[in-house]
Amino acid sequence: MFKLRSLLFASLVLASTTGWTTVEIGSGGAFSLGDGQIDLAGGDLRIDGQFDVGSGIVRNVSSVLINGNLGGGSGLIEAWGDWINAGSFSAGSGTVNLLDSSGQASGIRGESTFSSLSLTSTAGGRFVFESGLEQRVLGTLTILGLDGTPVQVESDSPPQPAFLWLDPAGIQVIDNVGVSNVHATGQHLAPDQTNQGGTGNDLGWFAQVFDAIPVPTLSILGMLLLALAMLTLGNARQFRRQV
Repeated sequence: MFKLRSLLFASLVLASTTGWTTVEIGSGGAFSLGDGQIDLAGGDLRIDGQFDVGSGIVRNVSSVLINGNLGGGSGLIEAWGDWINAGSFSAGSGTVNLLDSSGQASGIRGESTFSSLSLTSTAGGRFVFESGLEQRVLGTLTILGLDGTPVQVESDSPPQPAFLWLDPAGIQVIDNVGVSNVHATGQHLAPDQTNQGGTGNDLGWFAQVFDAIPVPTLSILGMLLLALAMLTLGNARQFRRQV
């Protein structure tokens, strides 16, 4: 492993011998990708300083770890692991794609506001939200699994819910999803679908099903007796008025 420092005090930590590359922006450092591209080949993106994606692309990230400031610009970040925001994330008009092809769990921790967020899995993977916190999406929310292997969205501390908010003017692209202890607090999500494999506590998701309330019915004899009682009561009231 060796470390390079730019004139802007951003540090790039490279580990080619292990087949992965970690980009680390040190505390007090700043780096702007502009319209460039970085392929981390499974390494982490660690930000203690300032990192601006600009209109660039960051691909094949394992986990995104934000302790400083991350600017999304109009670019793209693709990650296969966790999204941990313990600092500041300015989404801009950029896109964050969290991907899974192994059926593993990816954590989404801290609160973030995304312009566009995509959660996709080809293997029934799990996206685990930190309970009690809300993730907000202003533009497009994409949640996609495959038929027979739905993607799972859940809270990390069941039955305590986590919260997912999509702007009323936002766009949702959702199919093959199971939900466990995550409440939709903005748009109603996947209103024409059912919960596939989730345990429920899915307020604000799916078609709402209400149990029918039985209405008691009377037999013909009961209806006659009720009519007679009402007639008798009416006559009694009329008699009192006359008296």
